[in-house]
Amino acid sequence: MRQPHVAQTYVPSLTSRQIAPTAVQPLLNAFPKPNGPDLGNGTAAFSAGYSDPSTLNSSGIRIDYLPSQRMTIFGRYNDAPSSLDQRAPAAYAYNTIQDIKYRTQSLTIGSTQALTQRLTNEFRFNYSRSRAKSFLTLDNFGGAVPPPDSVLYPSGVSPQNSGFVFVADTAPYGIRFLAGKVGDNVQRQTNITENVSFDVGAHQMKFGVDYRRLSPDAGLAPYQVQYIFLSLSNVLSNTVPQASIVARTADVQLLFSNWSLFAQDTWKATHTLTITYGLRWEYNTAPSSPNGTLPFTVTQVNVFATMTLAPPGTPLWHPQKDDFAPRLGIAWQPLPNLVLRAGAGIFYDLGYSAVADGTGAFPFAQQKIIPNTSFPLSAANAAAPPLTTTPPVAYLAVLDPDHVLPRTYEWNAAVERTLGKANVVTVTYLGAAGRKLMRQDLYNAPNSTFTGEFDLMRNGSNSSYQALQAQYRHRLAHGLQTLLSYTWAHSIDDASSDAYYVNSPPGTASSMRGSSDYDIRHTFSGAISYDIPAPGNGIWNSILGNWSTDSIVYARTAPPVNVVTGLNPFPGTFLSGASSVQRPDLVLALPSRL
Repeated sequence: MRQPHVAQTYVPSLTSRQIAPTAVQPLLNAFPKPNGPDLGNGTAAFSAGYSDPSTLNSSGIRIDYLPSQRMTIFGRYNDAPSSLDQRAPAAYAYNTIQDIKYRTQSLTIGSTQALTQRLTNEFRFNYSRSRAKSFLTLDNFGGAVPPPDSVLYPSGVSPQNSGFVFVADTAPYGIRFLAGKVGDNVQRQTNITENVSFDVGAHQMKFGVDYRRLSPDAGLAPYQVQYIFLSLSNVLSNTVPQASIVARTADVQLLFSNWSLFAQDTWKATHTLTITYGLRWEYNTAPSSPNGTLPFTVTQVNVFATMTLAPPGTPLWHPQKDDFAPRLGIAWQPLPNLVLRAGAGIFYDLGYSAVADGTGAFPFAQQKIIPNTSFPLSAANAAAPPLTTTPPVAYLAVLDPDHVLPRTYEWNAAVERTLGKANVVTVTYLGAAGRKLMRQDLYNAPNSTFTGEFDLMRNGSNSSYQALQAQYRHRLAHGLQTLLSYTWAHSIDDASSDAYYVNSPPGTASSMRGSSDYDIRHTFSGAISYDIPAPGNGIWNSILGNWSTDSIVYARTAPPVNVVTGLNPFPGTFLSGASSVQRPDLVLALPSRL
């Protein structure tokens, strides 16, 4: 498949390329040649059409075996490779192409055994492996001339194991490009489930265990050189206000294990009343590392002034072992045409948030900053900084050592009424309250030990959700089926994401409570299906018979608009621009709508 796009941007003018110092001319020539008017600031317009090619393939095989009437065994294997060549990734220059290759493989083995007429056992084993490999290249799009590797990378470094960053401005699709290796990420998952079901009188009981193990491997580029010119005028004078060298540990590995036990009973109390109740136990371990590359953490996060690095190998947190989640559901049919339903339960989240960010932080990533330099760097300045566990810490991402599992309390009630033989009306209310939800705050240099970005993930957010749904169903009658549904809902929280850019100042969750980023207040959907009558017997019935027509209508209100000022008045925080934590005040005397 090819997805067409149009490139509209500005590039260095021909004059800028000609007057630039010889050393930086290859950087400017890497951009497409202008084909529009000169903009008078050293740049000129450029526009062109292009497409992003992609491929997707999927294959699978399944084998079923019945060794006896009481036992079934199956095995299933799936393989889905895909690729995408994306021009201008992350709003960088149009001469940058990101080659992304994905591959997902999955093997599932299962067995069901009817041990007796009342006792059944189900076993499932799954192993999945997903790989995402990304590489950035520069091409000759629009007359661009890709620089040779010897210009971009120091001696002994190649794009196969390193990256190059050039930034003359920060505008989307502006004068900046990337090249080289991004990463080679691998995610492995093992999942084992065992369920036992048996009937005892009016009870249908079920017990089970669920185990999951995740093993991610980031595979980041071990070396990256960055030239931050900040302006085209600096490029034309070969003045680099800040260059940096980033060194990373190439093989950082983590292991996550999740255990669940559950017991459930469906009790047919009477011929009109069914009660389902159960209990689930969740235990999600803190990550470990099979090769000794566990991310670093801190002693505490309550008082930044006294916060220090914890010793290497310190568990990121101590998981609780008392996370029990009861559930209850009731269905009652007091009349033949009336059904009442209600339910409630507690549901735990994994609570890992962006903990894997720690694999790309101190001490597995070290940065050396060279201020007020020129391109290219000398061999000494271009050398990778040593990987050390000695502070200061330029970047760290941690979870609160007192971390607990986020949880959601849910409840619902529904009334279903049958009208006549073909019409059903259902009204449902449901609510949810999220507590101890995850949020991430970005701080800048919280104390003398942590001198750069400090990302803190903790149980600092709450949410609530209320919804009322009305549904009308017309069952198949005279070839016609209809479904109409309307939902009024309201989602409120103080941080709509558990990681990155929460747009709220740290420590002020209660004052930032408002409509969620994904709050959809009104939703309407409708579907109709009609079986077209066919003529009588004969050839026309064979041609025109068994035809139907379907129509679907969907409409909803828009989500809220998050207004920010682009400024950051909160000292010590790391957000700015569109991710700023400052919101303008609402003036009640003035209209709030444009």
